[in-house]
Amino acid sequence: MKRIGLAMLLSFIFLWPALVGAAGRPSGWEQLDDISDEALQLGKNERFAEAKEVLLYFSERFFALEAKKRLKTADELRAVTVTHEHAVKAMTAPIPDEDKVAALTQFRLVVDAVHSTYQPLWSEMEPAVMEAFAVMEQAAERGERKAYAAALRRFMDRYALIEPSVKIDVPPEEAKKVDHDLKVLQGASFWRLGQSEQREQLAAARRNIEALFDGVKKDEADPSLIWVMISTGGMIVLTLTYVGWRKYRGEKEAKRARQPEE
Repeated sequence: MKRIGLAMLLSFIFLWPALVGAAGRPSGWEQLDDISDEALQLGKNERFAEAKEVLLYFSERFFALEAKKRLKTADELRAVTVTHEHAVKAMTAPIPDEDKVAALTQFRLVVDAVHSTYQPLWSEMEPAVMEAFAVMEQAAERGERKAYAAALRRFMDRYALIEPSVKIDVPPEEAKKVDHDLKVLQGASFWRLGQSEQREQLAAARRNIEALFDGVKKDEADPSLIWVMISTGGMIVLTLTYVGWRKYRGEKEAKRARQPEE
């Protein structure tokens, strides 16, 4: 038992510096994630000139860290590039402050979607998105076209914030279903449908939108933590196996040495 305890202790001693070092060094995308969040916080405080400077600094770090090489697809690169350019232009554009903050939010969510491996930030906007959708449903049920149009605009504004991030994290076919639904709901033909058909169309759209959020809800632990546990456990198992083999071999040799005397 003493040998086993010593083996486990040695395993942790050898692993600990590597684990602490990995935890203490932010990766390239962690740095970029922090920068995008800083830009958003400045925007929320109406410090748009400073937010623009931080966005430009993001570009410098993006190229310095060669972050482009770490992107998985061309779609990710396009989402980061387009939302970044839009946010930079919005900071000095003659538009309402809330639109500037929206541009920063959209960019922030995209960077997080690229960086996160589970539960991205955009998934936390489900209540706000579905609340706006519920108002649409209620207006359609009452047959109030103006109220429906206003609710639709509010919903589309909220969905636009997360749409680039959604298309990074969910399968393309799921995002395309929602695109199709929204075209129908925005079209003039929607009001030519019977009330039961309108309900069916809205219900289908609700299911497809909720599926986007359900697809990224994972209760699993942080993958990096799981990897640490597997690595640590694997080394301990190997060490214990080696110690057990040495003990078995030693006992066998001792027994063989005693046999001539018997």
